[in-house]
Amino acid sequence: MTIASCIWIGIEHLAKDLAVGAVSPHRRSRQVFCGRLAAVEGLRAAVNEQTFNGQSGDLAPEWHDADAGTTIGAGLMSDLLRQRRPVEEVVLMLPPWDARHHPASLEAGFQVPSEVPLEVRLEVPSEVTLDHARSFVERIAMSAAAARAVMSPSESIGMTILSPTTPALTALGAGLQALTETWADVERSWWQERHLQLALMQPAQWLSERAAPTR
Repeated sequence: MTIASCIWIGIEHLAKDLAVGAVSPHRRSRQVFCGRLAAVEGLRAAVNEQTFNGQSGDLAPEWHDADAGTTIGAGLMSDLLRQRRPVEEVVLMLPPWDARHHPASLEAGFQVPSEVPLEVRLEVPSEVTLDHARSFVERIAMSAAAARAVMSPSESIGMTILSPTTPALTALGAGLQALTETWADVERSWWQERHLQLALMQPAQWLSERAAPTR
């Protein structure tokens, strides 16, 4: 029996409760997690425990250390996607809209308060801003290109991009959000022509639509 894969990209931005909630109904598909593994030890342990406590025959998740925001990491993930065909779905987690000195912790889950204290609105150096913008755009473009190369209308759902839960607080963040939304609107026609889905949504919405064992 052919086993389909669900590829998760950018898991350093994936909340623990979202990962556990999404994986548990789909243990018979191969869950492949890609990202900066050093930043997700707690998430990794929670997902592995969920699988360990499952039924006999459940597939153990795969973990691959590859940063989608770099050219080398994107190349590694492109090769990995080809090796894990058929691919059922590619799920890309986006980093925060705004450039930050210190990334926020994900331990609290994906329900992040909409109001952020003014103290966090620091003046970010220009080199940090430029690096964040470049990495953000490359993450989307390279991940989408890799996903397009392995999609099959008969075996695949498509690609889902999960937006940051915290709203943009800077001009850069607002610009990246607008760019992402416009890109998705234009790119979506390619997927629809092939009877595939390209969705841009919040994590909670994705979980409500995908976590139920309806496939």
